[in-house]
Amino acid sequence: MGRDAFNPFIITGENTSIIEDIYLLAALITFDSGITYSLRYDKVSGRVSYEVHGRISEPMRRYYAGEVASLKTYIGHVKALRSAAFALKNSVKSAGSLTVKQMEVR
Repeated sequence: MGRDAFNPFIITGENTSIIEDIYLLAALITFDSGITYSLRYDKVSGRVSYEVHGRISEPMRRYYAGEVASLKTYIGHVKALRSAAFALKNSVKSAGSLTVKQMEVR
């Protein structure tokens, strides 16, 4: 995979997944507010990903089934995820030469 390759999510274990798509993660959190995640920043690629803790199969099923959810709640989650990603990037830039940084959010 090239540097610009994009994987929306990677399942690394039964209860842990890596999600790079903030819109997908915002939808999953909208369907299940109990989902927790931590941010990961890879300085080499400059990408932020989210390590999701917990089972996401049910919220993922609801998402792909087209179930209706609150738009206001979804937008709030998107804003919070973007804000956290920018804060993490800024903290890494000011910290210096860390290759991978992880930040617990929820």
